[in-house]
Amino acid sequence: MDVLDLFFKKFSYKFDKGYPDMNNEQDILLLGSLLEQNGVSMYNVIIVNEAASDIKDVLIDAGYAPEDIIIKSSKQIRLLTKGNERKSTMDKLVSDLGYTYNPNFKGSSLGAIIADDGTAIIVKPKERQGGLSAGLDNEQALIDGINQYAEEGPIKVIFKGTNKTISFDKVTKSKSVGTDTAGGKKSDVALYSGDKIIGNLSLKKANASMWESADRRYKDLVNKLSQKLIDNPFPNVGLRKTEKEGIYRLYNPKTNTDLSGIVITNLPNNENESIVFGTDDPKVQVIKHTFQPSDFSFENGVLTIQSGTIFTDLSDVEGTEYEPILVLRHDVTRTASKGLRPIVYNKNYAYKDGNLKGSQVELTYDQAVA
Repeated sequence: MDVLDLFFKKFSYKFDKGYPDMNNEQDILLLGSLLEQNGVSMYNVIIVNEAASDIKDVLIDAGYAPEDIIIKSSKQIRLLTKGNERKSTMDKLVSDLGYTYNPNFKGSSLGAIIADDGTAIIVKPKERQGGLSAGLDNEQALIDGINQYAEEGPIKVIFKGTNKTISFDKVTKSKSVGTDTAGGKKSDVALYSGDKIIGNLSLKKANASMWESADRRYKDLVNKLSQKLIDNPFPNVGLRKTEKEGIYRLYNPKTNTDLSGIVITNLPNNENESIVFGTDDPKVQVIKHTFQPSDFSFENGVLTIQSGTIFTDLSDVEGTEYEPILVLRHDVTRTASKGLRPIVYNKNYAYKDGNLKGSQVELTYDQAVA
């Protein structure tokens, strides 16, 4: 990871888009301030031009998660996906976005996808990206931090959060279980005492904004709402055809301008419970933190782990910046839902100072299902 990767990884949360928009005066001023604070003059830095950031926006509109799109330079983007989906992802970029494939591009065994403006998109496996993966490294940091002490005998593990503390007795090992999502499970790491699971943990990096990709959960809602937005649109939001067959674009009928998404609020409590905590037994406890070696301290059989924000009950997230909201975004691959994809985000993903960000509109859950 080079110095710019480290810089933007540390400060991405300060920018609305997760990176500085060089067409936004406030972003430019903030970037300059951060650089100066770190002893770097802005005039000595080559700034990424809008080409790569524009392509990143296209990829987000196509349904790829913002945290999986890494701008490496003004003309190169790294797109993270599962290792066994690299080739199919590249095929979709060609078929859905009309980009071209260059099998001889240096830096990737599979070559690269070239956007219309010449930006190269290199598709890389999440599992092998170390600190650039979307959470796998965080799981491993916690597992390694616990097992290095538990392997010598049962220990007490205390997670000391900024809002509350939770603890587990007689822990003998921790194990990654994030691949088992059957039935709505959410646990990433299981804590064992012998052969029995005594704790389930869902890990969210400190700067993570997404609760879940909700295609299955909200399939019927999106399909029905998308048809309604075509046949009988709301005064402030509807869907209109694009050049791509079966794909529509959100727009405001009053102003005839495009919209970037729909934010659906007031999700039912039973939905929020399932979104945040899943169906695991024992019940999942959510820890929002990016683990570092300095977070672990061990003394007299007790491992204390500094752990950011901890959620053990729905009341911990209700009314906060982490409250789940459903966002319908554009995705040119979703023909069944007219080009919309449902993703559940933290509330602060779509709002700033109580106001919606960008060109989004708001609907309540009851409006969406009516």
